[in-house]
Amino acid sequence: MIVITNTIRLKEGTGKAMSERFAKAQGVKEMPGFVRMEVWLGKSKDAEGEELKVSTVWQDEASFRNWTSSESFRESHRGQGGHDAILGSSLNQYELVVSPLNASE
Repeated sequence: MIVITNTIRLKEGTGKAMSERFAKAQGVKEMPGFVRMEVWLGKSKDAEGEELKVSTVWQDEASFRNWTSSESFRESHRGQGGHDAILGSSLNQYELVVSPLNASE
């Protein structure tokens, strides 16, 4: 299992409106291998503004890659306005190595 985090740096006061776009996201939920999505809003640590941390959990990397190459992905990122609020972003990938479900205690 993997998690992909997309940390999006935003202008102050734009985080709530931007997060609504993710609340409406339906295409990703229909993708094989998709587990869940969480969107977190907080203050930017490095600069003025806000950060959205969008975390998607996938069964495996192939499922995530299928999503990013799908028509549904392209459609969800097409003509979405609000790009003037985005100051930058970074994408990271992590592999699940310990959880309460797989811990051997």
